[in-house]
Amino acid sequence: MAYRGFILDHNYRIFNAAIAGAYFLIPALLLPLLNNAQRTIWINLLLAIAFVFSCGVGHFLAAFYHHVTYWHLITAIVSWTAVIALFRSQHQLRYLGKTFQLLETTWDKSMTGNLLLEKKENDLKLLKINAVGQKMFQEQFNLGECLGEKFPIFCQPVYPQEKPLMDLYFQAFETGKSQQIEIHYEEQLVGHFINIFVPLSQQLLYVTFLDISPLNYDALTGLYNRRFLNSETRQWQACIYIDLDRFKRINDQRGHELGDKILIAVAEIFRDSTRRNDGIAIREGGDEFLLLFPIIDVYSIAVSILQEIQSLEIEGAKISASMGIATNDLPECEQDQSIDRLRQIAETAAREAKSDRRSELPNNRIRLWNRQLANQYARQMLIESYLRQPGRENERWLVYQPIVSLATGEIVGAEALIRWSSPELGMISPAEFIPVAEAIGLTYPITDWVVCQGLEQLTQWHSIKPNFWLSFNLSAAELEDKNFIEQIYQRIIEANIAPHLVGLEITERIIYQNLELYRQSLDWLKKMSVRLKVDDFGTGQAGLIQLLQFPFDEIKVDRSFVPENEADTEKLAICKAIATIAQEMKFNLVAEGIETLKQQEILSNLGYAYGQGYYFAKPMMADSLTKQLEENDQCFNLS
Repeated sequence: MAYRGFILDHNYRIFNAAIAGAYFLIPALLLPLLNNAQRTIWINLLLAIAFVFSCGVGHFLAAFYHHVTYWHLITAIVSWTAVIALFRSQHQLRYLGKTFQLLETTWDKSMTGNLLLEKKENDLKLLKINAVGQKMFQEQFNLGECLGEKFPIFCQPVYPQEKPLMDLYFQAFETGKSQQIEIHYEEQLVGHFINIFVPLSQQLLYVTFLDISPLNYDALTGLYNRRFLNSETRQWQACIYIDLDRFKRINDQRGHELGDKILIAVAEIFRDSTRRNDGIAIREGGDEFLLLFPIIDVYSIAVSILQEIQSLEIEGAKISASMGIATNDLPECEQDQSIDRLRQIAETAAREAKSDRRSELPNNRIRLWNRQLANQYARQMLIESYLRQPGRENERWLVYQPIVSLATGEIVGAEALIRWSSPELGMISPAEFIPVAEAIGLTYPITDWVVCQGLEQLTQWHSIKPNFWLSFNLSAAELEDKNFIEQIYQRIIEANIAPHLVGLEITERIIYQNLELYRQSLDWLKKMSVRLKVDDFGTGQAGLIQLLQFPFDEIKVDRSFVPENEADTEKLAICKAIATIAQEMKFNLVAEGIETLKQQEILSNLGYAYGQGYYFAKPMMADSLTKQLEENDQCFNLS
């Protein structure tokens, strides 16, 4: 009996000691939670720890038969304090419970892929993953598996950090700071993602993936957009830059709905071509596109694309394209083979193609960047730099090419032409520097200077020949600018010259591309009696019928249509047709590029009023023309 009592007593002590040990261990495990707990939870948690600890002390004392009354009192006080605190915190605790429930629901229903990972040596083990995350990982990532082992792509560098994601994750453990980066993968984890990772402790990492792939596609065409281009890291060997021709005119005149149909149609051509050749197509914006290929020889691809574009006809509308090609084997890419460098070179080549309006054939519509084009571009850059420099206007001057009556040989007027001789580059043709000036918006001061100089000279000539007239050339941008047009007219008035003795020439290629856009300025100039001329007629896209759209005073027929002799029947027929319309519309015709007596005779017999060309005179300095007028050498022998 005594032995049994001893056993019971011994067990009693052991049980109390075991209970005391558990009560001491529980607070030790709960204490770390105090670091991140909110105030309400912190207070309740602290009281719970105190209660459990006090119970542990009681059981510890009981194990050694120490029944301390005051400790029971302490335990009672702590217990009831915890009860009261819990009672008063019921609302907050219920709210906290709902919050946990909401967080759980948010985790499961989130549109982002969420993962909870635990550090395991040099890898991360999956503890939890939501449905979107499983879909992103193609249902191949299971609980307990390691990220790096299962998906080696996470151990490969990502752009622009140039470090593996795994390294960035472990770096977050060390710094304790969350991070947000954008990544792009083409295998295993396919797409573009914003990746946010937050270290919850020294062992736990919360990772979320937001799929932003839709943001990298153009909403209208479905092609990649510029945002994708900025994040693209793959090495491409060739780039084709494409700028649609005549698209803006169609869009403005026939509406955006048709314009959108055209963009969708050409995008399908680009998509098919890049798919066949392992490339990608990007819409840069508007009517400009970029195609990237992993091969160098893409000229034949560009020709095929051009032919498909030119064969398109949507609701009667047809377009073409200007293309530039750049490849990574160019000297310009030796130090920099980035996509941006390729794009820049290809775009420059496309601009050169855009300025060549001689035909719709591939050799005119496609420019392959080469050394000749590179030298030409470098020269254009120098010209642009010199155009911007103050004082360079002292290097420019005017020459004047006489315009002659084909009936009498009398010099009736002249065309003012600018010349530029640079100390660094030598003589620079207007055909070379005017397009550069137009591109950078510097034609305004140049044209204003030309007009001021020319009007000053015209005033002097009027003292010799009062009805002598002078013509100036205008660009499309200047004609569109009502303020600048008014400024030119004001210059005429200030020079005290009759407006009908001043001519403004606009090239046919410009004026008939969008006559409605310029009609306001043309109507106003016509009302002010300024002489309006269409220059280089026949070199653009206009037909004879378009001569009827606005009553110009003169049409200057381009030199390429002037027949050499009567056997040149095709050109002769064109000149006759233009003469017939001119007679009906009552505007004068000026033939450019007359170089022989035979040409002068043919055009005079067709009814052309005026002629201009080397047969009569080359462009000359003002003093030379003044001398001719003063000596009454105003007539050329026409026989």
